[in-house]
Amino acid sequence: MRDFFGLDDSFVRPMPTGGVRKDVVVALALMVLSVTGQLGTSSLPGYEDEAKLPWSLLAIGLAGVLIAFRRRFPVLVLLLATGVHFLVVGLLMPLVVIQPGMQVLYFLGLYSAMAWARNREALMLATLAVLLGMAAWVGIDIAGGIASLRATDEDVPIPLVVSQVLVNIAYFGGATWLGRNAWLRARSDHELAESEQLVEQQAGQLARQAIVGERLRIARELHDSVAHHVALIGVQAAAARRAMERRPEAAAQALRTVEDSARQTVSELRSVLGSLRNPDEDPSGPRPSLGQLPGLFEEVATLGLGVEHDLVGEQELVDRLTVSQSATLYRVVQEALTNVRKHSTATSARVVLRLEPDMVEVEVLDDGLPRTGTAGGGLGQVGMRERVQALGGSTEIGPRQTRGYRVRARLPLAVGGAR
Repeated sequence: MRDFFGLDDSFVRPMPTGGVRKDVVVALALMVLSVTGQLGTSSLPGYEDEAKLPWSLLAIGLAGVLIAFRRRFPVLVLLLATGVHFLVVGLLMPLVVIQPGMQVLYFLGLYSAMAWARNREALMLATLAVLLGMAAWVGIDIAGGIASLRATDEDVPIPLVVSQVLVNIAYFGGATWLGRNAWLRARSDHELAESEQLVEQQAGQLARQAIVGERLRIARELHDSVAHHVALIGVQAAAARRAMERRPEAAAQALRTVEDSARQTVSELRSVLGSLRNPDEDPSGPRPSLGQLPGLFEEVATLGLGVEHDLVGEQELVDRLTVSQSATLYRVVQEALTNVRKHSTATSARVVLRLEPDMVEVEVLDDGLPRTGTAGGGLGQVGMRERVQALGGSTEIGPRQTRGYRVRARLPLAVGGAR
C-alpha cells in the first residue's frame, strides 16, 4: 500500500506551466458536453419532473468548477468532486451522474489526484475514503434495483448485475492505475533530468580539471625552457666578459646570443605567468620534443597503428623551435595518435611536419570511421588547444570532408637561432 501510493518517496511533482488554464478549458468542454446530454435527457417523455433541470445544471456547473482546479488542489478536488459531489448528486439526481461528460469529470478527479498529489499520505486516505464511498453507492444502487425487480416478481438479471460491478471496478481501478502510472512517469523523468544535470556538471568539472592539469603541465615545460635560456644567458655573458678586451668580435657575438635568449625568455615567461608546476610529474624525466617522435611511432605501431610521417621544409628550421614549441608539437601528435587508436577504425595514420620560415605546422590524418561505443569526453582535445594557444598558435580539429579525422596545429616560428 505504501509503495503503491508512494508514501516513502521524496519526489514532489511540480505544477506544469499554464496548467490551470488548460484545466479550465477541459472543464468547460466537459461541462458543455454534460449540459447538452442533460438537456436531451430532460426532453424525453416521463423525465421532466425527475430531471429537475435547474438543479441538474447547477450540479454540472459545480463539478466543472471543481475539476478546473484538479491539478492545483488534487486531493481536495478528489474529496469534493469525485467523492461528495458524486455521492450526493448520484443519490438525488442519478440522471446527472450517468452523463458521459460527468463520468469523465469524476474520472479526472480520481486520476488527477493519483497523478499530481504532493502529499501522498493525504492522497492515500482520501482515495480509500472515496473508493469506499463509491463502492457503497454502487452497492446501494444495485440493491435498490434488485429490490424493485423482486417487488414486481421479476427475475434478477445476474449477468447484468455482474457486468455493472465489473464496469465500475474497471472505471475506478482504471482511473487509479492510470493516475499512478502518470506519477511514476513524472518521477522517472525528474530523476532522468537530475541525472543528466549531474552528468553535465561532472563533465564541466572534468573539462575544467583537464584544462587546469594541462596548463600545469605546460607550465612545467615552459619552466624548463626558461631555465634553459637563463643558463645559456649566463654562459654567454661570462664568455663575453672574458673576451671583451682581447676578442671584441667574439664578445659581440656572445652578447647577440644573450640578447636573443633574453627575448625568447621574456616571451615564454609571459605564457608561464599565472601557471604552476605540476607536482604529479617527475621533473627529472626527459622533456618531450620532436626528436622523440620516432620512438612514439614505434610505440603506437606495436599497438596496431601504423604511422607514415613526412617532413616538408628544411630540417634546419627545427633548430629554431623553442623547447616549449617542440614539446607542444610532440604532445599534439601523441594525443592525436592516441585518439585514432582508441576512437577510430583506422589501422594507419599520417603525420606531416611542415616547416616554413615564419611558421611550423603539424598535421595528423586518418581515414577511419568513428568506433561505436568509444566516444570520449573531449578532454584530450581541450588539452591540445590549451597548449597551442598558450604559445600563440591555432588548432583545427574535426572530421575530414571525405572520411577520417584531422588534427592540425600551427605555431609561429621564432626569429633567431637562440633556444
